[in-house]
Amino acid sequence: MNKKLLALAVSAAVMAPVAAQADVTVYGRINNALDFNSVDGGDSNTDLSNVSSRFGIKASSDLGNGMTASARYEFATVTDKELNNIADLRIGTVGISGGFGSITVGNQWSAFYDIVGTHIDPTYTVGYYMYSSFAGGPYRASNTIKYSNSFGPVYLELDVRVNDSDEPRAIAEKINGNGLGLGVSFAATDNLTIAAAFDAEDESAADGNGDVDRTGLAAKWASGGWYAIVGWQETDEDGGDTVDNASIYVGSNIGDSTNLMVGYQSASSDANGDADQFILGLYHNMGGGLRLYYEGTAVGYDNSADVDVHLLGMRIDF
Repeated sequence: MNKKLLALAVSAAVMAPVAAQADVTVYGRINNALDFNSVDGGDSNTDLSNVSSRFGIKASSDLGNGMTASARYEFATVTDKELNNIADLRIGTVGISGGFGSITVGNQWSAFYDIVGTHIDPTYTVGYYMYSSFAGGPYRASNTIKYSNSFGPVYLELDVRVNDSDEPRAIAEKINGNGLGLGVSFAATDNLTIAAAFDAEDESAADGNGDVDRTGLAAKWASGGWYAIVGWQETDEDGGDTVDNASIYVGSNIGDSTNLMVGYQSASSDANGDADQFILGLYHNMGGGLRLYYEGTAVGYDNSADVDVHLLGMRIDF
């Protein structure tokens, strides 16, 4: 027998049992936008920007007795330039789920963001300026063990971060080490969901910041193609800054495939004064995972330069 065919047959025989153990899904997003931005009313800077593009792999396998094993890798990808196409790990988890709920371990979305942050920042990207950059709202968390479960109309997430190595806090993610978070959402009616979350983060010796407590509340009402979202968060650093941020968004479907959203966020910081943000978003679903969109924001700060951003983007999810 041809040696190459023999080698191929042996490889297939070895890999077949492995492949049969898990269902594997490849997914991703490419999101590129023309970015028109200006600082403090100055000349506009134009660029083609990558907006949170990503590539991921999910796997699951049936363990029997109603239990499922899962794994997930997700990487940030650079899609607006030639080099450094894989930029960073976004998610890396292994988990088990069943009648008891779900337990996942690794780098993953924080309970605070899942329950409250998604309401305070429902944008593709521009809500970051106020929710996270100014007010300290978190996105993902490393070194994390998370438990989640549903109890009728109540959904709960609890995460515990274990990080005695004192890694510094990630700039974008905001939380990186020892601490815990709890989030609960309640489907009060078919149209109204109420959510609350709390996160306590221990001081990180690596960057010298004190303990940080975050509290958030949110509610979303939706009916007949219209929706309204209100949110509030407080970030309190022990011996340091305290920031309060309130947000409101109103949106409506225009036809079957287009959504219009307007939003406003207002924040107050002990250290950096007040800030506010106006947001306009227009999103059109072309089908096949493709969306065309516009997101614009005007951000005003007391103690730093104002920022205007306009994005004309094309996004495909697969």
